[in-house]
Amino acid sequence: MVKLSVKEKFAFQFVMGEKFYQRWYARFLSFGIDYGRLKRVIGRITGWMQWCAEWTREGDYLFQKAEEALREGSETKARALFHEATACYHIGQHIFFIDSQQKEASQEKARRSYKRAIGLYAEEERPIRIDIPFQGTQIPGYLRLADTPNRPLIIFVNGMDNIKEAEGHAQGSIFRQNGFNFFTFDGLGQGELWKSLKFDSKQYHIAVSAIIDWFEANQSYRIDMNRIALVGYSLGGYLAPMSAAYDRRVKCAVGNSGLIFIGGLDGLKKLNPIWQRGVTYMTGCESLEQAVNQFDWDIADAPSLQIPLLFYHVGNDEVMPSPEVHADKIMKWAKGEKTLKYYEDGEHCTQNYMDEVFPEIIDWLNRKLI
Repeated sequence: MVKLSVKEKFAFQFVMGEKFYQRWYARFLSFGIDYGRLKRVIGRITGWMQWCAEWTREGDYLFQKAEEALREGSETKARALFHEATACYHIGQHIFFIDSQQKEASQEKARRSYKRAIGLYAEEERPIRIDIPFQGTQIPGYLRLADTPNRPLIIFVNGMDNIKEAEGHAQGSIFRQNGFNFFTFDGLGQGELWKSLKFDSKQYHIAVSAIIDWFEANQSYRIDMNRIALVGYSLGGYLAPMSAAYDRRVKCAVGNSGLIFIGGLDGLKKLNPIWQRGVTYMTGCESLEQAVNQFDWDIADAPSLQIPLLFYHVGNDEVMPSPEVHADKIMKWAKGEKTLKYYEDGEHCTQNYMDEVFPEIIDWLNRKLI
């Protein structure tokens, strides 16, 4: 039985409320969940402790339906259902930091289902699994190749609880359709790599540079390594610009709702208890006091950014306390060309404006990666 603090018990009463979780619907829909299925599954859940189990059960149902479709010779249907099963597993584990065993089991099912899905792609369209050596282990990722050679490379930097098989795949499809090569990976403390390397804010940019090193050393994919961009949302909205500042091979960066400043232990204690659990989970620590050395930063401490930056900031961010501080800090820190996009009623990662934001990012990257 998971032991919750009094503060967590109070906070988690509101997690299942429509007002709270409807903020994430657009995100869930973007990587392949049918809206009707989303509403049906959530309708069966009466408390936060059921969240992971119920979504995992739905994923198991879809996985079996996909296997049945495959036996019947319906590969297109099977592929779609394997992807939707992956999405269900991801939703189940999403911010479910209160039970790492359930979380990890659901993530593992997501990885298995994703492998089944991409095995049904034509070879020229299939995401390519790449494992990049790093600090005695390997950074796991998937490469989506553009239809034409010598196109730019977009490296997508995950947030606190993204996984490469769900959101990484969905975003990769959009970038690939628009002529970009796209690499999505699980970094330190994220997804598959969490088992081997826990999160450390001081080491993350080194991992990103190791990815670029690997692509420079492996030229068989015919990628234009003179045109590299980093894109990140949420925690990745900080990690992408920060990592770009440390590696001059990156030509531009995009950050969306980046957590630019922590503020030490006091800052961690201001986070919602859900995200506090995320901090200890990612770092592998038992308490915020133990985790603060690995999960504390100020963008002003990184080398100033000299390349073009596109940064999104919202006025209705339920994840970050004092969101205006983050936009102000990153604009002062960035010394090259910089563009700040502000949505007053926008929610975390502009989730309620993605129909505008995604095409805008594509256009901006096309201009900066000429």
